[in-house]
Amino acid sequence: MVLRRTLNGLRRRKSFPGVVSVRRSSFCSSSGLYGFPHLKTPKGFQSFVDETIQRSSELVAYISSSPPAADVMRAMDEISDTVCCVMDSAELCRHTHPNREFVEEANNASVRINQYLHVS
Repeated sequence: MVLRRTLNGLRRRKSFPGVVSVRRSSFCSSSGLYGFPHLKTPKGFQSFVDETIQRSSELVAYISSSPPAADVMRAMDEISDTVCCVMDSAELCRHTHPNREFVEEANNASVRINQYLHVS
């Protein structure tokens, strides 16, 4: 019973004190390539990565302040969700999109997000 309540709590999105909230829905609406509003143009990958790095950095700072364990897990889950939105769409685009400019921007996005992940 306690485990079920804990897992259900982890599945709910939560805003974190002192952290600017970016809803997952802003990353996953259906108005651009693969359903991401940033990807209406190839250059959209740049803003997609910018927002992901900003949000992930805010969440890392929040986690570093040592909140309760369940909040840390939710924040880490949100980092994973936001980073995976960029990585998955960039990888799919790199391998399948017929427009060379989209492929190049997807490649740039992939490189930038990988650099962020390996430096942070």
